[in-house]
Amino acid sequence: MMLKVLVVSHMFPRAHHKVGGFFVLEQVKALRDNGIDARVISGDPFWANKFPLTGIVAYARAHSKVEARWTEYEGVPVMFFPYLAGGVFRPWLHAWTYEIGLLSILSAVKQQFDYDLVHAHTSYLDGNAGVRAARLGNVPLVITEHTGPFSLLANHVLKRIVTRRAVNAAQRVLCVGDSLRADMRKELSLPNAHIDVLSNGYDHHTFRMKDHSDNRSNGIRALWVGHFVPVKRIDRLVEAFSRIAADIPELTLSLMGDGEGLEAAKHDVEKRGLSERILFLKASDRGGVSSAMREHDFLVVSSEVETFSLVTIEAFASGLPVLSTRCGGPEDLIADQGLGRLVTNDIEGIAAGLEDMCRNIKDFDSAHIATRAASGYSWDSVAKELKGIYRELLENNRFRAQAVDTVEASRSTGGKR
Repeated sequence: MMLKVLVVSHMFPRAHHKVGGFFVLEQVKALRDNGIDARVISGDPFWANKFPLTGIVAYARAHSKVEARWTEYEGVPVMFFPYLAGGVFRPWLHAWTYEIGLLSILSAVKQQFDYDLVHAHTSYLDGNAGVRAARLGNVPLVITEHTGPFSLLANHVLKRIVTRRAVNAAQRVLCVGDSLRADMRKELSLPNAHIDVLSNGYDHHTFRMKDHSDNRSNGIRALWVGHFVPVKRIDRLVEAFSRIAADIPELTLSLMGDGEGLEAAKHDVEKRGLSERILFLKASDRGGVSSAMREHDFLVVSSEVETFSLVTIEAFASGLPVLSTRCGGPEDLIADQGLGRLVTNDIEGIAAGLEDMCRNIKDFDSAHIATRAASGYSWDSVAKELKGIYRELLENNRFRAQAVDTVEASRSTGGKR
């Protein structure tokens, strides 16, 4: 019988945000390719602050029209539900509004899809909701944590309580990197909590090692990929580039993505007179990112915090070395200098790293780098490991259910056989 897994994740692509949670989408697709009927339910924030006087009324009307209906996104069955956010509904209330939103469809989901296990992505929103879904189905709960910095889930007493409760309720807790595991234990005051590390994966069909047929230009081209948000520290990267630009005239930098800080970054580059050296590339799907990687010489990660850094693995798969700040996830991935460089998390470190990469760019072996990605980071290998975890939990759950039945039978007969 095919294993049925209900995936609860607010991080999932949708029409207005196609790159959001793409790693959850790719993991679910890999699970389905491995014979698991995995389906997704995903909360969509209903921003009450956009309706200052009638927000709750507008939400109530939208909520009353919610139809428990599966749609498909790239072949994955998904069902969306609204939850209140914004205005008086502060982030520390979102776990409850998210849970209320989920309850509007959960009974119908259970009737239409009699799931064997619940897998929630992140402990606060989805983990709390996942506890409710698992209890309704009397099935095991797995939580995978991606949030970085994890302190975001412990910066309010109520958020910390809910997150800790969800982690304690799960039968298996996974996170995507060693540094995130340490942060979880520290922030939740669970020093001995059993938390396993299971990384994200990459699409080996999309990301491939560059070859001699790829079109290349002269000079050295560095690439940054991501969202223009403060934690990515584009400001530091631009400042570091400006410091070494005159000494390395052959170096250019491409910034690929979008986000709230995009215009500020463009203004900063223009103000410094670097518009011909620092180029802006539009955000793209994974195929576009792969193409961009094959047109560049190395990747730069300038973040303050990264829980895993999937883009690092994708660069490795493309044969690109990576220059990264010591920000968490990449520290586990860049295991030797044949894969890139790790530098201090400041302007001076990034500037020195850019110079180092340019001096040694011809010494990197693309085949060695690509092997690092292929040695366990494909989505297929991740899905196979998850399948083993699911089977183990279901077997344990079956034995527990049998034990409960035995106890109940004994009680009903007064202990006599």
